[in-house]
Amino acid sequence: MMLDYHDALRQLLASLQPISDTMSVPLAQACGHVLAADLPALHDTPQFDNSAMDGYALADPDGNGTRFTLAGRIAAGESTSLTLQPGQAARIFAGAPVPAGTTAVVAQEDVQTEGEAVVLTKPAPVGSHIRHRAEEYAAGGVLLPQGTLLDPAAVALAASQGHATLPVLRPLRVAVFSSGNELREPGTELAPGQIFDANRYQMLAWLAGMPVEVVSSECLPDNAAVTRERLQAASQQADVILTSGGVSVGEEDHIRAALADIGQLDVWKLAIKPGKPFAWGRARHAHVFMLPGNPVATFVTFFMLVAPALRKLQGMPQPEPLAVQAVSGFERTKREPRREFLRAVAHAGPDGRWHVNALQGQGSAMLSACVQANVLAEITTDTPVAVGDPVTIYPLPGKGWF
Repeated sequence: MMLDYHDALRQLLASLQPISDTMSVPLAQACGHVLAADLPALHDTPQFDNSAMDGYALADPDGNGTRFTLAGRIAAGESTSLTLQPGQAARIFAGAPVPAGTTAVVAQEDVQTEGEAVVLTKPAPVGSHIRHRAEEYAAGGVLLPQGTLLDPAAVALAASQGHATLPVLRPLRVAVFSSGNELREPGTELAPGQIFDANRYQMLAWLAGMPVEVVSSECLPDNAAVTRERLQAASQQADVILTSGGVSVGEEDHIRAALADIGQLDVWKLAIKPGKPFAWGRARHAHVFMLPGNPVATFVTFFMLVAPALRKLQGMPQPEPLAVQAVSGFERTKREPRREFLRAVAHAGPDGRWHVNALQGQGSAMLSACVQANVLAEITTDTPVAVGDPVTIYPLPGKGWF
């Protein structure tokens, strides 16, 4: 019996435990890694009350003053012992500590200067434009939680607290195989009946944006002994083995049989289109994901199943693909017995909602629609779609979304 996609994803993620090996990396090399432990805040943020902009610090306890006498000047990076008395002001710059007695900061464009006096041209409510000590983080609290994928913002936040190195999970070690005598390396000559090996390079491209280390990559011939030998070797050095093709039941499909010899097969055949012959299992300690041979099926199953599995193995707390609700701009009368993922283009409409249109060329060998698509649109089992119907879409990476 074929397994529904959402049931398969739940079962797959529930069967995986994150790797536990950790390492320490310099801050400049941390982007793209996954944080292995909660990172503490070493200091209050901000560390002192400071000005949010260039302007004037005011001592105006009642909040209704309009004219103030200049009593000093404070630049960013300076300390000050100045105490403002009611009716006094100090020239101040963004990031500079506010002097004692400050009740508000007014932007420089909202004042006029008259000699040693500052005159407000608009009110400065009490507390305005002051960043207060520890209003973002207090020392000892959690700065970044375990499982955070360290992006530029997270690295900057860690740097702002003085962290020079970060504890991260080591990258997953991944072996990548395609399978088939018909496959040839791009850049070589094709003989009749041969095609270029697109799926292995597709999988490598997916992995390029993830915290992984590719430990091997090759095309396997349609040979049972060689396939078994290569998978056996990969199982001794990799955390994850990815294969494309060779998972069906044909006489030349050897990967599934090889896995049965050296490991175990947990799930085979999903009720999805494209991607029915997707399977996963284990070979020694390595997780094995067997993707279909059709390039679009590889595209869909990698994004919807393999990528979430890799995120779970790397300890990310929300590994599932992001789902967004949209309004259908297309009609689909055909009732599919399997859950279908169409290559589609979504855009924001004037009504504030997302609208989606399916692309032409939905065949499982037509990569052109994958190139054009910025989402996958989910069509539920045995359900026609009319214009205006709600549709779940999954934003694809690198398509202007993120």
